Amino acid sequence: MELRMHDSLGALAPAAWDALIGEHWPFLEHAFLYGLELTACVGGQTGWQPLPLGVYDGDALVAAAPLYLRTDSYGEFIFDWAWADFYHRNGVPYYPKLTVAPPFTPATGPRLLVHPGHPQPDRLRALLAEGIQAVAARVGASGAHVLFCQPHEAELLAGLGWIPRKTVQTEWNNPNRLKFEDFLASLRAPARKDIRKERRKVADLGLDIQTLRGDQLDAAGWRALRRFYELNVARHGAEAYLTPAFFEHLQRNLPHRILACMAQESRQFVAGTLSLQKGQHLYGRYWGCDIERPFLHFELAFYRLMDACIAHGWTHFEPGAGGGHKLNRGMLPVLVDSAHWLAHPAFRQVIGDHVARERVAMAEHAADMTLHATVKRDVLLP
Repeated sequence: MELRMHDSLGALAPAAWDALIGEHWPFLEHAFLYGLELTACVGGQTGWQPLPLGVYDGDALVAAAPLYLRTDSYGEFIFDWAWADFYHRNGVPYYPKLTVAPPFTPATGPRLLVHPGHPQPDRLRALLAEGIQAVAARVGASGAHVLFCQPHEAELLAGLGWIPRKTVQTEWNNPNRLKFEDFLASLRAPARKDIRKERRKVADLGLDIQTLRGDQLDAAGWRALRRFYELNVARHGAEAYLTPAFFEHLQRNLPHRILACMAQESRQFVAGTLSLQKGQHLYGRYWGCDIERPFLHFELAFYRLMDACIAHGWTHFEPGAGGGHKLNRGMLPVLVDSAHWLAHPAFRQVIGDHVARERVAMAEHAADMTLHATVKRDVLLP
């Protein structure tokens, strides 16, 4: 086996990379990640320098990691700003660091990618972990951070001396493929009443609302999605990570992964959401509008996407990071895994002790969120 670090996803064959990623994870596809490079969302002065790591058996790619050299922590969603400040106050540089995750994407999935036919997957994952640490030493990184990974990856990395961390997000699962009315019946009466009221209010707006695949959107629809993204970023005073060219890349190369809920008024697009879908999973990502309408955000970002999951038999929906408003609309909290390796032994000990206490607090926080969720207690605890 041979470890090789590259400076671009373009150095790896798309078919070989995609053979590693599994059926549910659109953000790991070569076309998505390399598209970020081609359209200047990463690379250059963005703070995300691609350094994809591959494990080769001869010429065959058998494992890989979407590795990035970072000069800040923007666009990660598992926050380590306090760690960076702790390093700074003690006169030790925190940046550069390494991150293993799709950029700008708070969505769970595998991060230590292994060919599904390989007989020793954990051996390859351990080899990737060793390679990531070797890259950190080579580039002078303070450490490495595997974000939004799967539980078994965090457990394996913890066994190798990495710090396992837990944070909280919300999601909606529908393994029994229940109808929307069945979903409503699983909620407490006030929430059920509020959701029906919200949907009626949106219906009374008289908007033409459609849920469309990317290849069903015309040029005006794609321009509107880009405009909504930029408007929402500006409203929140945030940085637009995605360039106009990336939306063109999605339109050309990944329309089959895009699901857009679009609202029109007088045949003009006034609001929309952009989500990505693969396998049994749907991931809500971006929302925006020209003019705010009551409850329209919830209709396009939650209820229409849940309708789509039900219609197509998709069983897992992640609506994105943050937001207590999601709990009020039937989402449930889940603990999200990450794993962290810090090169400096003293900092590793201090932060490891902090994270151990944090994990207890996060478990308590998730339990408290569950108690205050709108799902009936007998549904949560059958």
